Amino acid sequence: MIVAQRKYNYEYPPYTSEKKEQIRKTKKNRKLKNLLFVVFISSLSILILYRYTVIYQRSIALDKMEKQVQYTENLNQQLKAQIASLSNPARIEEIAKEKLGMQLPEENQIVYINVGEKPKVAEEKKGEEKSQDRSNFFMRILGVLNR
Repeated sequence: MIVAQRKYNYEYPPYTSEKKEQIRKTKKNRKLKNLLFVVFISSLSILILYRYTVIYQRSIALDKMEKQVQYTENLNQQLKAQIASLSNPARIEEIAKEKLGMQLPEENQIVYINVGEKPKVAEEKKGEEKSQDRSNFFMRILGVLNR
């Protein structure tokens, strides 16, 4: 009797169809993951290559600028040497005598002027400015203390 009371379920789910769907899903997921991995790696490599090209271009630009700076410094040194040679007092005197017809002054052509000491008015103004500076300083201190 006990055996008769049990109900046995002899219906089995279809074996092949569910397993095939699960295998298909896992294959699709694996393919999708592989595809995303390949896309990620390729985009990362493209980004790295782009950065290297930018670095290379900037390196070339830096080299050009350094060459230009060196050329400018050399030109500057040449111009300084030229200025030194052209501002030589002996050369200037020679050009003044030969080309411009100038000559050194004689004793009777030289006039000396005695400037003397500073005027007293200037000294008095300096004394007044010092006293005003002192009074302004004390007024500032009082202004700070009154706050």
